[in-house]
Amino acid sequence: MPDVSGIFAQALQNIGRSARLESVTALVPEASTRRYYRLRLNDGSTCVGVLEEPASANTTMPLVCRVQNFLRKHQIRVPEIFFSDPESGVMLQQDLGDLSLMALLQQTHEQAESLYKDAITHMLSWQRLENDGTCPAFQLSFDVEKLMFEFEFFITHTLLGYYQSKISQTDCAVLRAEFAEIANSLAAAQHKVFTHRDYHSRNIMIFQGQHYIIDFQDARLGRMQYDLSSLLCDAYAPMDRSLRSRLLDFVFETGADVHQQTRADFDYYFRLSAFQRTVKAMGTFGRQTALGRTDFARYLAPARKTLIEISESDAKLRALAKKLESMAADAR
Repeated sequence: MPDVSGIFAQALQNIGRSARLESVTALVPEASTRRYYRLRLNDGSTCVGVLEEPASANTTMPLVCRVQNFLRKHQIRVPEIFFSDPESGVMLQQDLGDLSLMALLQQTHEQAESLYKDAITHMLSWQRLENDGTCPAFQLSFDVEKLMFEFEFFITHTLLGYYQSKISQTDCAVLRAEFAEIANSLAAAQHKVFTHRDYHSRNIMIFQGQHYIIDFQDARLGRMQYDLSSLLCDAYAPMDRSLRSRLLDFVFETGADVHQQTRADFDYYFRLSAFQRTVKAMGTFGRQTALGRTDFARYLAPARKTLIEISESDAKLRALAKKLESMAADAR
């Protein structure tokens, strides 16, 4: 085990902090290779320390910094980064506390609609941003290859992995072809916007009464419905249909300049995006369970329920959702 206290004490020294490091507390890990710690100093201040294997940190940490700089410059609320050393895989950043949107929703159901409208308004603010030549997200896109990678992640880690499905090679080929049809439709967008890529209730922190976003290093261009469906079809914080419907009305009206679509097209691409994004999330749940994070398995059931709900008004998606549910049920 590395000397975590020693590593972070050196990092604090490197940025000129004179206060002494008093304690290091591991925070609950997310579905990533990074590990987060709360650092308490003897002057009463705190910050968050991040450790990552240098092999991956050399790629991800510069991305985090560049995307963070871009968002911060445009008044998007993100944690401040105090120190970053990709060679050693160490980062220090602002401590936003422990109150995620997921946690707050569990405490107060009556404020849910208002909280989601705030989250949507924040989302639209970065979806309106234009390329200034500094942010790597504008060089990446939700193309067919990326969308199919996310579908394949589900097939490998959840359908064949977690559920141990006995699907035949022929049926698997048919499933991939159906997934490819969705991927091609989503990737064909002429108007793509900056997307967070993992915008859900665990990546929204409530700090000093405002929404902040974390885990944004994989940002890229995509349909605006990708982030929207990630938020409104979130297995971590299942939402009833009536609330989702009202929020879709809110987005359509307040984000008209972003989506630039008729209501029929807006709803169609929301369904497609929600289907693809939910299947992708199920892949993450299966993968994390295989890695020993068994707490992620409990999110598969609400994700499957969401697939059925969002597919009801589309014959092709409805049939595909029922097929996936049948494959999972046969394997259980």
